Amino acid sequence: MVTMKDVAKAAGVSQASVSYAYSGSGRVSAKQREQIFAVAAQLGYTGPNIAGSSLRLGRIGTLGVLVPGSLASAVEDPSTALLLKGIVEVGELADVALTLLPVARTAVTSGLPRPVQPAVLRGLVDGVVMHCLPNEHPVVEAILARRIPAVAIDSPRLPNIPYVTVDHRAAGAAQLNHLLALGHRNIGILSDRLGPETVPGCRALSDIEDVRETYLQDRLAGYRDAVAGAGRRAIRARLVEAADIDMASGMIAAQELIAGSDAPTAIVATSDVHAVAAMKVLEHKGISIPGQVSVIGFDDAPIADLVGLTTIHQPLREKGKAAATILLDLIDGRSRRRSVKPTELVVRTSTGPAR
Repeated sequence: MVTMKDVAKAAGVSQASVSYAYSGSGRVSAKQREQIFAVAAQLGYTGPNIAGSSLRLGRIGTLGVLVPGSLASAVEDPSTALLLKGIVEVGELADVALTLLPVARTAVTSGLPRPVQPAVLRGLVDGVVMHCLPNEHPVVEAILARRIPAVAIDSPRLPNIPYVTVDHRAAGAAQLNHLLALGHRNIGILSDRLGPETVPGCRALSDIEDVRETYLQDRLAGYRDAVAGAGRRAIRARLVEAADIDMASGMIAAQELIAGSDAPTAIVATSDVHAVAAMKVLEHKGISIPGQVSVIGFDDAPIADLVGLTTIHQPLREKGKAAATILLDLIDGRSRRRSVKPTELVVRTSTGPAR
């Protein structure tokens, strides 16, 4: 059986260099990596024995990524896809399996049993990246109780869990301030689900208090900051929740938002998916964008550039990379840390002056 030592000897390099080549480490050059792979192919060497190295290190060799809702929703959401891309681009994960773990949006009710995600808690992963989970979710509590290495993207936001995020409050204010600067006073907000269950109908922004998701709490606080900053100018801001982060749910919510004689002149969406869903509904109804209604999204996913969507750019791939790097540090016993990435308003053709 050909070993890593055999490859190193045939290639005229150290055994460590062969290991670095397969892990994607920058400690070997691209040219040297190609040479090592060519020699390995000639010898019939297929790569390091992940199971063996994992046993030596006392690890499984698998990391989990926890996402709320179904797997179908996760893989359809372009922002989640970019986060995952950032995670897998971390070189040290080249020999590590990545498991996508859906977590039910479980209502936390006192006195009732609270199901948790069994795959995380049966020792099947070395650590987890949690994406947009509520602070009080039972799986978060279980992960903390069992001291499983964990890092959060956006939320949960708890003292013992390092996180990677952006300033959602400032970014939300930037979204709404862009529309206010264009003269819009009648604003519709198309939001991700605010809690375990979707609340139907349009609600005034000022009436919304119970929001479980940390990033949405901050985003709505930013909207309120922008409204308050408008001074004496009368601003009408109404919100509709979408049942899920997908095109169909966004279109249903958008139809509800623009129904009636006093439809908004601008729509703020908490994701690009929902913003594009709103644009599809408006176009189907013959409502011009931005002539009659402006639309602004959040994320700057690839679809935003394709449809000319004004949006807030957040560095999704960089957030994924940072979360993976922090998690690997935690697993290796290094110190925790937090990272807040910058955002930027990207103006395209979907926003314009109020009619």
